[in-house]
Amino acid sequence: MAQKLKSIFIRLAGLLVVIAAAVILIGLPLAEKRTERRVRAMLLAVQEGLQRYHVAEELYPKKRMSGAELVQQLSEGGFVEKTLLNPWTGLPYTGGSGEDRLHYRTNSLAETYELVVTFPGTEEAEFRLDSTENQSLE
Repeated sequence: MAQKLKSIFIRLAGLLVVIAAAVILIGLPLAEKRTERRVRAMLLAVQEGLQRYHVAEELYPKKRMSGAELVQQLSEGGFVEKTLLNPWTGLPYTGGSGEDRLHYRTNSLAETYELVVTFPGTEEAEFRLDSTENQSLE
């Protein structure tokens, strides 16, 4: 009887190891793809908001900002939805909490802009959108 229980326990432990490996090997890439889709959607929404801002103000916002600061300014002006979500936290950007890897820059005359999403913990660009060379994510 003890030998049979031991055999069942070993089989269950092996099955759990296989399931855990499958979750890691399949689940992590799926989560990364989901986050990438959210980042792309957020970038396009911010880009559209910047274009609306530019039409209304004839210039882009004049100072460097984090993503939360930019989204707040654009949402206060009605250029993006107030419910735009931070793709890394899943919370509204206007809350200003959590991870924010989006950076906004403009030239000295505020005639062009650059949106950069950096890799975690670095300044290396993962995604880049701007008003001159990288106008799409393709």
